Amino acid sequence: MTRQQLLDKRDFFNLVHGITLRAIETFADNELDFRPKPGMRTPRELIFHVYGQEQALAEGARDGSFTMELANRSNPEDPSRTAAVVALATVADAVGYARTCHDTAERIFRAMSEDDVVRPVNSPFGTYPAWQYLVFAYDEHWHHRGQLYTYLRLLDKEPPMLYDYQVSVG
Repeated sequence: MTRQQLLDKRDFFNLVHGITLRAIETFADNELDFRPKPGMRTPRELIFHVYGQEQALAEGARDGSFTMELANRSNPEDPSRTAAVVALATVADAVGYARTCHDTAERIFRAMSEDDVVRPVNSPFGTYPAWQYLVFAYDEHWHHRGQLYTYLRLLDKEPPMLYDYQVSVG
């Protein structure tokens, strides 16, 4: 993947992120703790994970190493992350966190040179070119957004149309 292809993918990711923000805004504050069944993450925990993981993946791509410590920074089940998860007390807090993490990843990927984009990045899961970490974040985002959409439907709420990019702001 070239730098321009990465930036094009990032442009589309920004549209997807805008729709996800609208989905998050559909929840009420008290619904952030909705747990469909024991052992499943709440919307608050999903938001913490997906956006924390996006930022962590970007940082790993930038730094040339994606460690387990970096990966676990977005794990809401890790007791050391409890305060960070609890800090997403309201929908506004969750949206702010999502924007901050996404914007950080945006700055990191946009700052990459052509050489940076193809540089190998080591991880416990293998060595991949830096651009692949954007793809990992993108796939992770869609997967967990699907969970958020399912939760909204279980709460009798209509999620935003998946591809309503014309009104999306991110």
